[in-house]
Amino acid sequence: MDKISRMEKSKAYRNDKYVKSWLVGLSERTQANYLEGFSDWYSFIGMTPTEMIEKRLNDTRSDNMAERMFFEQKFRAYKKHLEDLGTLSPIAIRTQLTPVASFFSRNGLKLNLKRGDWESNKVQKVKTARLKLEKEDVKAMYTHGGTRDRALLLVLAQSGFSEVDVSNFKIENMLSLYTAPVTEHFYLEKPREKTGEDQATCLSYEAVHDIKAWLQERGNPDEGYLFTGITVSKGAKLEVRAIGDAMKVLAKKAFSAEKAKKFKTKMLRSFYNSALLRANVQPQEIKDVMMGHKRKGARSHYDYDEQTIRENYTKAFEYLTINGLQTRTDIAKLKEEMTIQKAEFADLLKKHQDNFDKQIKDIWQHVEEKLDLVNEIAESPEGQALIKKTRQDRQAQKLREDRVAEAKEGKPELLNEEKDFKISEHPQPPKEVPKRSVKGKTVKEILENMGKAREDEK
Repeated sequence: MDKISRMEKSKAYRNDKYVKSWLVGLSERTQANYLEGFSDWYSFIGMTPTEMIEKRLNDTRSDNMAERMFFEQKFRAYKKHLEDLGTLSPIAIRTQLTPVASFFSRNGLKLNLKRGDWESNKVQKVKTARLKLEKEDVKAMYTHGGTRDRALLLVLAQSGFSEVDVSNFKIENMLSLYTAPVTEHFYLEKPREKTGEDQATCLSYEAVHDIKAWLQERGNPDEGYLFTGITVSKGAKLEVRAIGDAMKVLAKKAFSAEKAKKFKTKMLRSFYNSALLRANVQPQEIKDVMMGHKRKGARSHYDYDEQTIRENYTKAFEYLTINGLQTRTDIAKLKEEMTIQKAEFADLLKKHQDNFDKQIKDIWQHVEEKLDLVNEIAESPEGQALIKKTRQDRQAQKLREDRVAEAKEGKPELLNEEKDFKISEHPQPPKEVPKRSVKGKTVKEILENMGKAREDEK
């Protein structure tokens, strides 16, 4: 029977006066579990809660042993019915029987049950060992994560907070993370989202280091959710399911396919719990507080302080650390040195850039001066005549070269033709133009010098 149909069926009897007296003093969670489990017994026995109590009262006054033991026999028959379903484990069957016994007991009509009445005759299957995470497993997962997922992994594995708690972490509630020392654990206390019980623990300095790196990538915001999406839901709160998916991705990359299938995110909380056990955290109420468990009995009246939690966390951290303090210190030192070298290189680059810019500016200024002089020469009458004469010389030279080429091809007579071509009238231009200094000279002087130079070359 599914959970929804059980809850619907429980509505038929939850207002019964004997059901109400039964549930007085029980926690809300226990009440809900008992009502859900009681629905199967209600269907099996075919009687209302009031009818059960009234019959039980009459049966206890009867001299007939069958009547006196009526509900004990029904209890055993109900157990057999649950076994015959074939879908429940021995533990699940015992869980289903508990609300029945509690109903009669808390109404003052306790059933006379023996130990064997509770034990199932169903053959129990041998359970295979559950996957347990060791330090090397967490370290392997860590190496495959990005900045956000590394921080997320360390928070889950080293603090004991569940995915629900981590999903609701807000930056404004832990702003002191930004100034937290790199060698100290960050104390954190909050009610668990699941139970409301206070949990006091620490975020390790390893986790704080990666959290700072994650926040730096986001521009060091001072509000909003600590862990957010990085793809489709970029900037939005990272939901519980997304956290589980992120951790499963790391497990698939770090473990074999068979081992990865057995991985569950809650194993990271178990990894933290195992560290507390190995560190022999005592007394029990301190361990309960660090796990966020309800402290039972008189232990719930004892208080704790931050120093006590820090001391016990430090002992447990020996079994949680995956990188070590020295590695973190070396990384921080290296990062600081790289920052200094980067600043020095930037200063040196700027200095050379300034010198280069100055040289380019000086060269360009010199070129502009020479261009102005050339333009002035080219625009003058003397310059125009010189340009025209130069073009004619080039055309004559080209014609001569063509004639020489044709002569080599078997037409030597062309060399003697005077038509349109006289060598004496068309001397070759010099191969190199003599270097001249134009500084401080007028255009007329420059042109006269250039003409004289041409006569000398002839």
